[in-house]
Amino acid sequence: MLPIVRIGIQDQGLSSDPIYKLAERTVRSWDLPYTSTVLDLGGGAGHFARTLTLYFEHVHLIDFAPRIQSERIICCSGDLNRSLPYSDATFDAVVSLEVIEHLENPRHLMREIARILKVNGRCLITTPNQISLSSKLCLLLRGQFQHFQDSGYPAHITALLPIDLQRITIEAGLAFRSISYTDDGRIPGTNKRWQVIPSLTGKWFSDNVAIVSVKA
Repeated sequence: MLPIVRIGIQDQGLSSDPIYKLAERTVRSWDLPYTSTVLDLGGGAGHFARTLTLYFEHVHLIDFAPRIQSERIICCSGDLNRSLPYSDATFDAVVSLEVIEHLENPRHLMREIARILKVNGRCLITTPNQISLSSKLCLLLRGQFQHFQDSGYPAHITALLPIDLQRITIEAGLAFRSISYTDDGRIPGTNKRWQVIPSLTGKWFSDNVAIVSVKA
């Protein structure tokens, strides 16, 4: 019997420090009340959820098989390819770091996020940056995006351009606010970062992109 390949499911995931730092700066800039209710969607081992507890009283985390134990974080298990187990207008903010590329249907995810957000609720999504110089070189030379090569399958299955994220957000009924980049990227074939030259930042030299939207 052939092994069963789990498509679109990855649990206990971790992101990189540049992604966490970008996410924390973004969340801080929202200046939401401490009493807000916030969801770390696909929060993996709970690293960023713990950061969220510094800023918010009510922090939730959903993942395929969460194992984090914290009195400050309310955990829930769920398949993010399906409907989320939350009522409409539950959250003041949703943060989802490096999750959407693992899922089968990003439009379904964004519709669900729009559903569970309150009016004026904020959303932050991050994903690998397909328009970076490194990713474009990989596509040219290998016919695959940098983070979507065979070595990353079936974890990374849905490659999205920044314009795709913007369109999907608007289609889901959210108001697009901004796109930003981690300003951190690896030079192909090396362990060095482009940022050995400080001016090499932005979309060409960042491995990850972030989009912020609001439920109007």
